Amino acid sequence: MVRFLPFLISLVLTVYALFSCIQTPDEDVPHLPKLLWIVLIVFVPFAGPIVWLLMSRAQGSPQEAVVRRPASPPAARPTAPDDDPDFLKSLDRYRDPRTTIKPPEDKPEPKDTKGSDDTPSDSDDGKA
Repeated sequence: MVRFLPFLISLVLTVYALFSCIQTPDEDVPHLPKLLWIVLIVFVPFAGPIVWLLMSRAQGSPQEAVVRRPASPPAARPTAPDDDPDFLKSLDRYRDPRTTIKPPEDKPEPKDTKGSDDTPSDSDDGKA
């Protein structure tokens, strides 16, 4: 098993560097044309992939520094969803109306137009 280890390392390194080279845009390939880099990576074991990885990293680092933007401070928001009033309002639509206890509504009682039995009428003199 140990005697296959250098071969496996070389194979993995070559495959990784080859995919990295193929995926790199043509204008970002350092110093040599892309086709020549592919030939070097495939036909020069260990040295080709290692040189490609070192050169592509060195070439990519100044561009990455230009692309990076300073971190802007995050917007002031609640730290947890249960502190966010908008989130809590949105939960009302998911509540089951059968389990929600609502206070009784005060409705005015309808007036009886015929008169009720509890109040004396004009013809009633209170004698039975």
